[in-house]
Amino acid sequence: MIKKIILTFTIIFSFLMLFTQCNNPVSENENTYLDIDKRANDLLQQMTLEEKIFLLGGYESDGMRSNGIERLGIPKLNMANGPHGLGGIDDATFFAGGVSFGATWNPELVEEVGKAIGAEARFADKHIMLGPCVNIHRLPIGGRNFESYSEDPFLTSKIGVAWIKGVQSMNVAACVKHYAGNEQEFERNGVNVEMDERTLREIHLPAFKAAVQEANTYTVMSAYNRFRGSYASENDYLLNKVLRDDFGFTGFVISDWDATHSCVPSALGGLDMEMPGPPMYFGDSLMIAVKNKEVSVQIIDQKVINILKIMIKLGILDDYSKMPKGEIGTDYHKMLSRKVTEQSVVLLKNACLPGQDNQILPLNKEKIKSIAILGPKAEEASLGGGGSSEVFAKDSISLIEGLRNKLGADVEITFLNGIDFTTEFPAIESKNLYTEIDGKEVNGLTGVYYNNVHLHGEPVLTRVDKDVNFDWGQGSPDPKVVKDGFSVRWSGKLKATKEGMYKIGINSNDGSKLFVNGKLFVHNWGNHGAKMRSAPLYMKTGETVDVMIEYFETGNSASMKFEWELQQKAKYNKEVLKLAEKADLVIIAAGLTKIFECEGFDRASMDLPGAQNEMIKDVSKVNPNTIVILTNGTPVTMIDWIDDIPAVLEAFYPGQEEGNALADILFGDVNPSGKLPVTFPKHYEDSPAYKFYPGENSQLTYSEGIYVGYRYYDTKNVEPLFPFGFGLSYTTFEYSNLKIDKKEIDKEDILNIELTVKNTGKVDGDEVVQLYIHDIESKVDRPEKELKGFKRVSLKAGESKTIQLQIDKMALSYYDVETKQWFAEPGEFEILIGSSSKDIRLNKIFKFVK
Repeated sequence: MIKKIILTFTIIFSFLMLFTQCNNPVSENENTYLDIDKRANDLLQQMTLEEKIFLLGGYESDGMRSNGIERLGIPKLNMANGPHGLGGIDDATFFAGGVSFGATWNPELVEEVGKAIGAEARFADKHIMLGPCVNIHRLPIGGRNFESYSEDPFLTSKIGVAWIKGVQSMNVAACVKHYAGNEQEFERNGVNVEMDERTLREIHLPAFKAAVQEANTYTVMSAYNRFRGSYASENDYLLNKVLRDDFGFTGFVISDWDATHSCVPSALGGLDMEMPGPPMYFGDSLMIAVKNKEVSVQIIDQKVINILKIMIKLGILDDYSKMPKGEIGTDYHKMLSRKVTEQSVVLLKNACLPGQDNQILPLNKEKIKSIAILGPKAEEASLGGGGSSEVFAKDSISLIEGLRNKLGADVEITFLNGIDFTTEFPAIESKNLYTEIDGKEVNGLTGVYYNNVHLHGEPVLTRVDKDVNFDWGQGSPDPKVVKDGFSVRWSGKLKATKEGMYKIGINSNDGSKLFVNGKLFVHNWGNHGAKMRSAPLYMKTGETVDVMIEYFETGNSASMKFEWELQQKAKYNKEVLKLAEKADLVIIAAGLTKIFECEGFDRASMDLPGAQNEMIKDVSKVNPNTIVILTNGTPVTMIDWIDDIPAVLEAFYPGQEEGNALADILFGDVNPSGKLPVTFPKHYEDSPAYKFYPGENSQLTYSEGIYVGYRYYDTKNVEPLFPFGFGLSYTTFEYSNLKIDKKEIDKEDILNIELTVKNTGKVDGDEVVQLYIHDIESKVDRPEKELKGFKRVSLKAGESKTIQLQIDKMALSYYDVETKQWFAEPGEFEILIGSSSKDIRLNKIFKFVK
């Protein structure tokens, strides 16, 4: 009887299950718990060769999307810049520049920022964030340094890993960039970078390695430059041998935009996806290469698998709409932005005025009745340098706004910029432009117009334009040219009428590129509103250069302007001196903007642009009660005035809460705790790579080797203006009781390090404890010291805390070029504990044995 009952229930249950499955079919594509490899391979088997190749390219109508396969439910991948906030979207949060993340020395905070960026990306339906940028600050004038973190590979690795973990925790893929050797913007599209293997492994690859092995980054972006002869997007050594074989990368490689230069070499060299669309090489050309057996179907299949597996991990092959939507521009995100600013601003100098006992900072509100705010960086928040990383912040607070928010009507605030930062140049006139028609030279440039955005196919119009200064609005350049979705290529010669340094720019809506003598000179590509980019060019009287401009327009308004300006000796408005003289306190907001620090070109020098140095020096003479606040992404020359100014704050690019955070720091509500992630040299000529920049004939050798940043200054005894890791506080810290748990370690051991830090001042504060390793005797050249650990600690006034750090064999190792392995040489090593690379407080020796 019991058996019959069981059998009856079994039949009924089976029938119900069958009925349920028939009415609610669950395909493998919808089941996120199936094996990732199996799901990817099952999809692959359903794809035609045409579909496989189609998946490897960008979408034709949107430069920030890849192709999808609608038939199989494979969506387009939506991508967005960038490294310090969601680009291309209104109302996003600008958290701070990448160099500010480095200046926090706080991976935990950066991971929280990464989560917030991921949440904003989810809100905007973005699948991939194009960041972080982990290239090393090799040059103090690097045009894109503001996007990345540091001159030190260890600090860069820790911050980069935190950013990636945060973003990817929100089911958004990170895309670590620019792999590899993209440390300068000059000639970045073709310069061939050479460096020895030890320099590559010890300085320029660790952050990428950590991104793969510690953060499991889902995607990697190949760089524009060549490396040892081959473009990074087709570089078998970088992409296959190092990234996949050595590091174990299992995601997919995306080219930087327009950085693919070949079909077969790129396909064989390890590139998985060509961006943007439509693809020049990973399309019809790749199909032909496969049919000609130059590229195997197996290689195509592996690229598709690489992409599909990441899609599965992100959940976008399932019902992505059921995932949390994300949020943008929230109060919590504003708070995070403010916190980054508070922890990244570096107090460089804080002295007493003559005849006074107290340092000038923090300010006492009760003793100040009037403040004169001077300089070009006070009126608008400093939202980073220029280029693809720009963020359109929902709210941004300038220095003036922040001070008025804090002080109200109690303190009179006056403002005068005093410095003219020209944001637009005059159009280049017809008399300076030449082209050839039927063997005769005429004024203007030859314009070739296409009814597509790709400068492809048969032109619909060819004519001589007397200049390139067009504002077509919603209209068309000519009845033969479509109103939306056209492109133009202008070519000819540019002639200088006077000798000097010219700023040559292209101002366009949408994208444009300027080539000079056949080389890319200014990059202003992309779908964007009217935006100007420029670069310096020295020309002699009567000198001519070949110029070519490429332009495209996708829709709505269209404009294109080819412009220049001969640089004159800078002057400042002397009225600032009158304001300074009358005020109780002067705050000078100086620094750089996206006009001077931008993707596509490097800075011309370390000097502050315009007459800022002269203005600072002159103001200090009429009112010694002067504070300088710098907002910039790279070091600036201060040697002319640093001794005359009692207080200097380095704020880098401090995020959209700049004004509120700086006001809190100035008046002591927040104690500055940032530490320099880069060395500030006294002069550009003191920097280790100065002699080797920018290379010659598009060949660049990193001849400084492993001696980058403080590794050079400390080893070669070159005194910087401010050392790596430096940063003052409104309090003081005492280090003591350094202990290690072993006097000897071997290759399996972890060395535990312990010390005590005490806040010996009267106010609460944060200190960043830094651990460096010194190899006492080595058979190879090694830097004087190398950062191998750090910890940020918060201490109340009078409080002590025990700090614990660890190192292992890897912290002692160098890359052995003979064995092609990391090697820790047996012998004595010294632990150096300090507040900067130059301020070593404690030390202890231990021995490494095999």
